[in-house]
Amino acid sequence: MPTAVPTEAPTVAPTTAPTDGTAAVATDAPAVPDAQAGAVDAQPDDSQPQPTDASCPTAVAPLPAPGSPGAQGFFRSFRTPLPPTPLYDPPGQKRVGLQVGHWQLDQLPTELKGLGAGASGGGKQEWQVNLDVAQRAAALLQSDGIEADVLPATVPEHYRANAFLAIHADGDTTGQTRGFKVARPGFSSVPDVDDELVQSLEDTYGQVTNLPRDDEHISLRMRYYYAFNSRRYCHAVAPGVPQAIIEMAYLTNATDRQYLIGNPQLLAQGIADSMERFLSTLP
Repeated sequence: MPTAVPTEAPTVAPTTAPTDGTAAVATDAPAVPDAQAGAVDAQPDDSQPQPTDASCPTAVAPLPAPGSPGAQGFFRSFRTPLPPTPLYDPPGQKRVGLQVGHWQLDQLPTELKGLGAGASGGGKQEWQVNLDVAQRAAALLQSDGIEADVLPATVPEHYRANAFLAIHADGDTTGQTRGFKVARPGFSSVPDVDDELVQSLEDTYGQVTNLPRDDEHISLRMRYYYAFNSRRYCHAVAPGVPQAIIEMAYLTNATDRQYLIGNPQLLAQGIADSMERFLSTLP
């Protein structure tokens, strides 16, 4: 059975983080490996992140090896859109989940083993930069009366909130590419709402940070990010929750590092303002 993680994640992340993150060639955020290109409680307790009532299987079948019989169809099956699902929008205080890409990889459950360590640059590992920005953004949201969960690479089983954002920093081998990009699940159960979340991030984060957009490098690994894939993984966001992923800037680019390392508060402000704008569009 996959190693369990608490379904009630802390609203403020610990200030210490694991020191076992290792440098890696900068890549997009992890997803289901795909070389070809995965009931609301009547009166939910809104003081904590809400898991669904669905139970996770005791075991997850191993992924087929690339090129093996049936592998292409297996991975393509996750591209089929999820059935339309009612928007998760319980009464009470709004809640946002901010996932720190690549953080606490040493605590991954069995079903997520093998996720990479992410990018590195300027003497920083990606998870360190992601964590710094996420904690700052959470504090800004909380100061405006919005609950904010800072989540590690392993999200709680069938995580639910009014919005979920996976926070990453990008990288490439040339060191020349820069800018930010945003994507939502390719198989979204609430595509119109997810599109609104993406639009809020593209407009507001871009305006606040003045970073250029890098839409040409939006990848399948972003659109089919593992934390979106509730059909494949227990530790994923539940259908009906608006969700997106942002690559804030390039850790491998000297100019972008001036933002990621030199001015994380500006990036946090861009994320917090984006999420607040999106929440204002909800019923």
